[in-house]
This record gives sequence, structure tokens and C-alpha cells, in this order.
Amino acid sequence: MTIPAGTLVPRDARDFGSYQLIAKLATGGMAEIFLARPTGRGQQDVLVLKRILPHLAEDEHFVTMFRDEADLASQLVHRNVCQVHAFGEYAGTWFIAMEYLHGVPLSRMMTRLSKAGKMLDTRMVAGIIVQACEGLHAAHEARGPDGQSLNVVHRDVSPPNIMVCGDGTVKVLDFGIAKARGANSRTRTGTVKGKNAYMSPEQILGKPLDRRSDVFALAIVMYEMLAIKRLFHRDSDFLTFKAITEEPIPDIRDRRPDIPPGMRAALIQAMARDPNGRFETAQAFANAIRNSVATLGGPASTNDLARLLFTDFGDEMAARDEILKAADEPAPPPPCAEDRLAGGPAPAPHTAAPPACRAQW
Repeated sequence: MTIPAGTLVPRDARDFGSYQLIAKLATGGMAEIFLARPTGRGQQDVLVLKRILPHLAEDEHFVTMFRDEADLASQLVHRNVCQVHAFGEYAGTWFIAMEYLHGVPLSRMMTRLSKAGKMLDTRMVAGIIVQACEGLHAAHEARGPDGQSLNVVHRDVSPPNIMVCGDGTVKVLDFGIAKARGANSRTRTGTVKGKNAYMSPEQILGKPLDRRSDVFALAIVMYEMLAIKRLFHRDSDFLTFKAITEEPIPDIRDRRPDIPPGMRAALIQAMARDPNGRFETAQAFANAIRNSVATLGGPASTNDLARLLFTDFGDEMAARDEILKAADEPAPPPPCAEDRLAGGPAPAPHTAAPPACRAQW
């Protein structure tokens, strides 16, 4: 059954092993995303279930990538990283169950701001980017059960993969194409992974990547948050790649003359085309941003970001609340005796009467 994104799952299609699918949230190139709930008694919290697309379920390469994502993400435990709860297979379909993030992705925030002709305060930008740096740094520093570094590189840091939650916490998500030591999948010959306009020059050129590639990508995100304008996106992949690797980067002061000098300096360093000219770590990038806005009161706090979300994006949050309310609506009771007398379907033989019916008898 094909279920459109943004709609509730029909009740007769909700059973999925140990989970109940509630609503279809999105479909990507590799998987479909559902709002779901564990079926176990007393487990009422909603979560997100990522299910590999049916036509890829038999593709060993994609299944291995999916399993690598789950294995890696389950080892990344940090308040600024989306947490994976479980990974498994049901009815021939692999899935990942992860925490539900009640908030707004940066991509949506920036689209809304662009249409409204608004800019984000520099402290708000700093608050979001610093938390994203913290999440990335935790991933970069992650170690496996043997104590050895996993050498994680996210490779797809971009606005859709950064979520600002209702409590003001920022989460980095979707390590679907991340690489780590010991991963089983390998990039197919001739492919370049990641959203084109957020790739580092070395990623485009197929060179070895390390954590500094993610620093470059996050700097692009920061530039676009300040400018509310795309930086490297062009009409074709070739032109986008040329912009990233060769073209002069417009001075952010042209769009934001109010930017603190230290923030501009941090942005320029993080976007150095030579990885050796960048910050060595996402943590160092975060520290530079903190220092740049110290005299303005520091980066926006989680309370500041929560207020921003509910003030400027209240309708977005309300739409997500509606999905949760719909998920809590009880299923209609099975037909009772009166319904059967009127010609409705009868229950299966020897099935105990539902409590709602028994109360009427």
C-alpha cells in the first residue's frame, strides 16, 4: 500500500511487528519515515521508524548501508545527536527506530524566513551552530566497544539534517551516508554522496575525508543562516561544484553588516578550501563562535531558541501537535450487538466481546 507523506496510516495497515505505524512523515531516496509507537503495554512514547524502501529491500548494497547507519548511530549517544533505539527486520523489511524530534528542521526555518524577508539574530545563529558543533564533535570523537576511534565523518551536514526542537535543543540527524571505521558498505565506483551544495572541496574531488569536511559543510549552513540566501547552489551539479572549488566566496558582510568581526573570522576559517586552513575540530569552531558573541550576551540559550520556535514558527509546531493528537485518538470500537442486528459484520467465533459492547449488554 502506498501512503502519501503527511497523512495518517490507515488503521488496517498500522501493524508493523512490535510497532504501530501512525503517520507517514516523508519518503527519501533510500527509506520512508513514519511516526510510530511501540505496541508494548505502558510504552506510550512516540518515535520515528525509518523503513527501507520496498524496491531496495533486495539490494544487498543498500541493505548493508542501512545496517551500517543503524550500527553507527546506535553508538552515538549525545544530547545533540538524534538517538537510535532499535534496529531490526520485520516481514522482510529492515527498519531503524529512533527518537521523535518535536521541532522544525533548519531547512524549513530558512525557507520561511526567506519568504518573509526576515533575518536571524546573530546570537540565534550562534546558539544553533554551537549546539550542532557539539553534536558533530561527539560523533567525531566516538569510540567503538574496543575503545578505538570510529573515525566518523557525517558527510551530509545540511539544513534538513539539523533540527531545532521545541525545548531549544538542536539535534544533528541522519548519519545515513556517514563513514566510520569497520563499516561494511563501500561507495560504488563513480558516485559522490551528500547534498551537492554542502559538500567540501575534497568530498567533490573524491579525496580522503576527515572531520574537517563536516566543519566546512556546517560553515556553509551557518553562512546561509546569516544571509538567508543559498551560497553555492547553482542550476547544475557542474556549476555547483565549480562554485565550491573555485569561485570567490561572497563576503558575508555584504548581507550582514552587523556580523561581529570574530564571527566573520570564524566563518572564513571554517570555509577554507584547504582542510589544513580550517579548524581542526568542530569543538574549536564552536569555541570561536562563542567568543565572537561573548560581548553580546553569548550564543542564544535553549530557552531563547525555544521562544524563537514558538513565536516565529508556532504554526509549524501546531501542525506537528495535530499529528500527535490524531495519533492519540482511539480506534472506533468493534461493532456491538445492535450493529450486527442491523447487518454489520459479526465477530469471529469464540472471540470474547469487547468491553465497550459488554457494558451495553
